[in-house]
Order: sequence, then C-alpha cells, then structure tokens
Amino acid sequence: MLLDKKSYDLLVYLIELEEAETIMTISSKLNQSRRKIYYHLEKINKALPQGVGEIKSYPRVGLQLTDEQKDVCRKLLAELDDYSYVMNVTERVRLSLIYIAISKERVTIEKLMHLTDVSRNTILSDLIVMRTKLSEEEYDIFLKVTKAKGYYLDCHPLSKIQYLYRLLYRVYTEDNIGFVNIVKDKIVDITGFDNYFSEEVKSFLKREIETSDYILGKKINHQDSKFMIQILPYLILSYRSIELTDKDKEMVRNDFEGISKKIEYKLAEKISQGLCSNFKIELDDIEISLIVMLLLSFRKYTDTHLNSKDYKEMKEILDVFLKNLNVQYGIKFKKYNDLLNQLLMHAKALIYRKRYGVFSINPLLKYIKEMHSELFEITKSSVGILEESWKVKLTDDDIAYITIHLGGELEKELVLSQDSKKAIIVCDEGIGVQKLLLNQVSKLLKNYEIEAVFTSEQYYTVSDLLEIDLIVTSNTGIESKVPIVKVHPVLVNEDIIKLVHISNNILDKDIIFHDELEKLLHPYIQNSVERNVLKGKIEKLVSRIILK
Repeated sequence: MLLDKKSYDLLVYLIELEEAETIMTISSKLNQSRRKIYYHLEKINKALPQGVGEIKSYPRVGLQLTDEQKDVCRKLLAELDDYSYVMNVTERVRLSLIYIAISKERVTIEKLMHLTDVSRNTILSDLIVMRTKLSEEEYDIFLKVTKAKGYYLDCHPLSKIQYLYRLLYRVYTEDNIGFVNIVKDKIVDITGFDNYFSEEVKSFLKREIETSDYILGKKINHQDSKFMIQILPYLILSYRSIELTDKDKEMVRNDFEGISKKIEYKLAEKISQGLCSNFKIELDDIEISLIVMLLLSFRKYTDTHLNSKDYKEMKEILDVFLKNLNVQYGIKFKKYNDLLNQLLMHAKALIYRKRYGVFSINPLLKYIKEMHSELFEITKSSVGILEESWKVKLTDDDIAYITIHLGGELEKELVLSQDSKKAIIVCDEGIGVQKLLLNQVSKLLKNYEIEAVFTSEQYYTVSDLLEIDLIVTSNTGIESKVPIVKVHPVLVNEDIIKLVHISNNILDKDIIFHDELEKLLHPYIQNSVERNVLKGKIEKLVSRIILK
C-alpha cells in the first residue's frame, strides 16, 4: 500500500479512535475533505488481507475499527518504508535541506534524486521551493551551488545550526512518525553515519539525561530531552560539515561566551567523555557548547537554583509583572510564591532560547487563544514589563506558555461532595500545562478528588498501587482497568462537555455531544459549512456556561 502524509494521518487516527466518529467529524479534525477521507478509506480497505472485514462508515453512527482491524493496520504501518511512503513537496524539501545541511560530501542533483526518489525536473522544481523557503526565514542563509562543493548552505556557522534545529523541530512536531523514520533511514543510508544514529547511542544519551538531575540540580522536561536525543546527531554532523578556519572557530566560541561557566557544561563534558570512550565519537569544545546550549534552553520540571543571586533581578521583575496583573485586572493566585518560582524556572530557559535563537513553537497556542482568550489577552497586554527588562520580543507562542502558568494558579474554590470519587491526571507536558489541566479538570469534575498529576513514566511506576475510579489523560496509549478519559492538554469544548457528563455519573461512550448536535441540526440546516459554524458556536456557548 502506498501512503502519503494524509492517508498515513488518517490510518493513525483510526487506530487510536476509541469511539465511533462520523466522516464529517473525522474530516473536520484532520482538516481533510470528506471526499479525500473516502478515497483514503478505499485505499486502506484494498490493503486489508482477505477475511478482515471492510472498514465502513454507518449512517448516524460513523466508523470505528474492530480490534482485528486495528492489529492489521498497525502491521501495515510497521511495514512502512521509503518505498511505500510517498513524500509530498514539503516533505521532500525538508529532507533535502537536512541532507544538504549535514553532508560533508559534494551534494549533486543526482544525489538529491536518489534521496527523494523523484525525477531531475522535480528536484529542479524543489530547489526553487528551497530557495523561497530560506528567503522567508529570519536567518541570512542562502542555498548556493558550485562545481567543487555542489549545493550548500551559505551563512554564519551558528545560523546554520539554528536553522537546522528549526527545520528538525518542524519535522518532529508537524510531520508523522512514518516520515520522521524515513528521514533518519534515508540520511543514514546515503551518508553512512549509522554510528551517530544507533540505538546504543540513543540509549546512552537517554540514561545520561534522565540521571542528570544530580549534576544539574534540575529535572529536564521529558519531551524536550527526548527531542534532544533525536536531533543531537544532526546538529553535530551539521557543524562537522562546515570547513572552519581558526578565525571562524574563534568567532563561534565568542557566540558561546560564558557558557563554560554554567553547571550544564559539566554534564555536557560527561556526555562527551562517554561518547568518546563507548562509541569513538570525539567532540570538540564547540560541540560540547552546542549540548550546553540545548540543556540551558529546554524546559525544566524542577530547578534547585531558583534562589541564586544570578537570577534575583529576573525574579523581581516577575514579581512586578504578577502584582501588575493583580492591580490592573484584579487577578489573584492561589500559591503566589509557587507561581513566581514556576515562572522564573520557565523564564530562565526562555531567555537562553532567545539568546541562542533556539526555535520553539507552542502546540497549545490555538487552544489557549480559543479556550482562555481573556487571560491570554490580559497576559499579552502586560508582558511589555518583561520585554523591556529582558530586552527580548515575546511571540504569541511565548505568551501562551506564560498564560498556561498563570491559568494553573488562578484562585478558585474546590468543593467536594461527601460521595466524591478519586481520579488522577496523566500528562507528559510541562509543569505549567499540568497545573492548568489540573485546574480545569478540578472545576469540572465536581464529585471527584484529584489525587495526583503524573507523567506516563510516573504513572506506570505506581499504577499497581493506585486506588482510583477514573484517569483523565492528554496522552495516547495509557492502559488501565478503570475508565480512561482522553482530553486535550488545554481542554476544548468537546472535552468540557465530556467531563461534565462524567461529573454527573454519565460514562456512556455513546453520548457524544458533537455528533448528537449534528443529528439535531441536520434536518434544519442543509448546508454543511453553515451547520458546522453553528455547531461550533453552540459548543462554545455551552462550554462557557459550564465553566462559569
């Protein structure tokens, strides 16, 4: 079966679907037309072995895979390789740019053809797209070609690494796992750098970072550390592909001035020593500084250095920021000092991301703007205090992260009935998102006492000891004998209504507000676009009333 990005996304979505959904609902969530959904379904059905029932959508019910169909579809995905996955132009361009950024060898059109499995004319067209994409970036970076060097990126050495980081960030956050694996396989195949991408190197880096808190006094966010392990080989190879003079190297060292004094440098040196002794991968001082740059820029779960005098001024300006919110908007917070420390921990990483140009997108921005629009706008109107003090420009993504921390500590009253049940939350996002989710869920599950918020790793460590009645999770793949409610990290309208049902002891999977509303409106509004607009407004109104 040949899969492209959209058919792959549909197959993954259907495998994870725990209750029936209509084609219209699936179409809306995947941002694909109904016609495309039916087309991809037909393609998937043709790939199913004989004897496995056809995947069908039933009127007023929708579709849901049987356990047998899910098993077969998982096998189809497991067998996926670069011969059965058809890349679109965006994916080809991203793969080609990654290859150009890390290759020490001369990059030719023929090599790009071999890399992406397309014709010469298609590569020529893709090269035009690459130059256009690069011109839209904030870095002064150009795609050039000479007979001696082939295609290469012309720019400041650190700009090249920063751009590659941004490119990889998009691959790992926007693209599906099938394409991500193909990128690694293709790069290893054509470059021969398999040692850098081996499972042994990955396991070594994972162990070092997971046990790093005894050196750092900080616990790095799980998602950020996972991303670092995935992209570090690319960044090292990108640096090694640049022909640097001694003067060039000194210029890069100046960009990393003072970084060797950070406690993260000790961990980076330890990682470097391990890579050298175990895998014969030797890092120079600049490559060690690259690791430090990532460690400083990543989010933290805990940080024992928050009272350091180095960050006294930063903490004071955050205190002014919070007090301004109280004076200007009357906002009060439950645990003021805890919130102040959370913001300081977040701000430390934020400042380093700004300093080193480490790209970061907030995947929850859309939901924050939609579900917490008032708090987001209040935060946005007040961050000038921070921008002026720190000499930075905060994007909407940055502001949304701050909004998440504020929302998690908004003052509220928690009233439990005498017959309250027990629930836990499982969420692998940062501590700010975890607190915001706890705040939201606590408001909605009136008859439940939230016992704890776990990461998935923590949950599986203690799952046998828990005596609970419900799990609310933003993760996929969580298993338990008690009911599990899957929600978004920032609750959307559908999640809010679902949790209110549960609060009223309604655990029937067949009650799906979105689909029931569709059935009610369909006889009166035939135009699907108008019907969807009205549905969205009704759901938003119901959610606001519930939250109030």
